[in-house]
Amino acid sequence: MAGSRKRWDTDDRFTGVADASALAPAVEELAALARRPGWVAEDPEIHLVPHLRGASVDGVRIVEIRTGEDGVLAVDAECDPGASRGELRRRAWVLLGTVAEPAASVRERRDGDAAVFEVVTGIPDGAGPFASHGHTLRLTLTPATGP
Repeated sequence: MAGSRKRWDTDDRFTGVADASALAPAVEELAALARRPGWVAEDPEIHLVPHLRGASVDGVRIVEIRTGEDGVLAVDAECDPGASRGELRRRAWVLLGTVAEPAASVRERRDGDAAVFEVVTGIPDGAGPFASHGHTLRLTLTPATGP
C-alpha cells in the first residue's frame, strides 16, 4: 500500500499532519491561467534570457537557450560534476528566481543524469501594473563532463 511507505529515511509516522487545501486556490488559479488562450507572452528571449544570462549562479553554465513552437523557453545548462541532487535543486531555484513572477509552479523530474525543471510562471489578474500574462520554460541541468 502506497500510504505505508516511508517519506524519508527516518520517517516512522508514514503520514503527514495536514493537507494543503488552504493553499490549493492559488495552485488552481495558476492552472486556470496556464490554460487561458494567448496567456503565454511572446518573445521570451527578450523578456527572460537577459535575466537568466546575468544570473551568475555558481556551478552553473548556460549552454544553449531556444524557444520551441509551443512557446516554451528551453534552457540547457551544465553544472559541476558531483553536485548532489539537493545542490542541483538549490542552484536551479536560484536561476529560476531571476525570472519568477508572482505565481509559479516548478516541477522537477529526472532524465538520465539530467535534472529537468518544468516551469509555469506569471502574473495573475490584478496582481500588478501589467496585464495578466505568463511564461513557460524548461531548465535542463546536466553534470559537466571533462575539463
